[in-house]
Amino acid sequence: MENFTMKFYFTHILARNGRYLAAGMATILCMLSFSTVNAQSRAGDLAFGFDLGSNKYYGNFTGSEFGADGDLFIRWNMMDWLGLQVGYNLGQLRYAVGKSAIDANPAYFGTGVTTGTSVYPNTNITIDPTNVMRTSTWDLMLTASPFPSQSFVPSFILGAEYLNFEPRTGNNNQALPNNAAAVYQKSVLGAVMGVGFDMYINNKVTFNGKILAHLTGTDWLDDYSNPNNSSQDAFLTFGLGFGYVLFSAPEPVTAPLMHTDVERNTYNNNTYNNTTNTTVNHRDTTLVVGIDTIFMSSPSDTVYLLNPKLNAIYNYPGTLFIVNTDQFNMAQGGNVDNLNRIKELVVQCPDMRIEVQGFASDEGTPERNQELSEQRALRIKTWLVAQGVNSEKISNTVGFGTSRPLVIVPVGGTASALEAARVQNRRIAIRVVHTCE
Repeated sequence: MENFTMKFYFTHILARNGRYLAAGMATILCMLSFSTVNAQSRAGDLAFGFDLGSNKYYGNFTGSEFGADGDLFIRWNMMDWLGLQVGYNLGQLRYAVGKSAIDANPAYFGTGVTTGTSVYPNTNITIDPTNVMRTSTWDLMLTASPFPSQSFVPSFILGAEYLNFEPRTGNNNQALPNNAAAVYQKSVLGAVMGVGFDMYINNKVTFNGKILAHLTGTDWLDDYSNPNNSSQDAFLTFGLGFGYVLFSAPEPVTAPLMHTDVERNTYNNNTYNNTTNTTVNHRDTTLVVGIDTIFMSSPSDTVYLLNPKLNAIYNYPGTLFIVNTDQFNMAQGGNVDNLNRIKELVVQCPDMRIEVQGFASDEGTPERNQELSEQRALRIKTWLVAQGVNSEKISNTVGFGTSRPLVIVPVGGTASALEAARVQNRRIAIRVVHTCE
């Protein structure tokens, strides 16, 4: 059996399957370029899903053959970036019994034999041109995601594996000779490692995929252990599929940005991180809640042009949308002015990069409100690009649904009071991702 180190594994894999990996990466990048959904990879999420794909065997008889496989999994996010996943995989590995393999291993195949007519030494098992190994695995894995806040979430995977395998002839479905003689254990412990991704279609559904290397812990996967060169067999699995979030932990709700006496007027001081500012209760100036969240209470405010700080968030409640749509409400005065203020923030210097955040009011279902907030953020990006803003200045668009209201909707209020509150929550905020140098 070939003595290959881990470096050989991956060099061999890339050499033989580079075009497949390149095609897969191109597909992933294309999907990522069209993705604008805000990821929901959060601690407490419980999801299940499936993958369907292909596999590739590496051992004493490594060739160009691929098999088929599929798996089911359930994953619990212990942290935003760290998950515990249990998976079950069922597949069939294949390898060709060619002249080179027969000539190199006479102790196993015999001498002067041909496939289809000859039998293995001291047996009545026909030497078929192809052999198969049926595999089933139970995997316990940790998944680590370096970018859990993105809509496309890559991950690294590492875990332990319980493998059961069954080597048989491909045409006649006979147990291979060492299998038939019960020479080895067919249930073994091994390891699994690889990479994967989840791309959020919406809050509940993901498109996912993974590439896993299965280190079997046995050199009998192909029914033969070369006494002169004994090393464990391995196989790769490639899969694409879908996942569904069964349970999601409640999203933390930030304190609403209310007009209260604890808000601070920072406009006249030309700063918004000075904790010595005087407490005021004005209604016609720019207001700050906390340190980094700025409430634009008037279209005439220009605090966003005063050296904006990295990660500062500028709220534009005056950028209003028609209920249940991502269309601008041009019937509301000042809407165009607020849109232009957003543009001025973005184009004030070449280095400026922003994230557009969308929000919705509390009518309708949480799922629809989340969708609306994402659409509204994307609508702002589309408008800015149409106004001549370089799309590279807009690093990301995200939606927060109803999780971060600007004002509290009064309970039991009149229809006009309810709408007056809700209209302020159908808003846009801009986060500074990279500020002016």
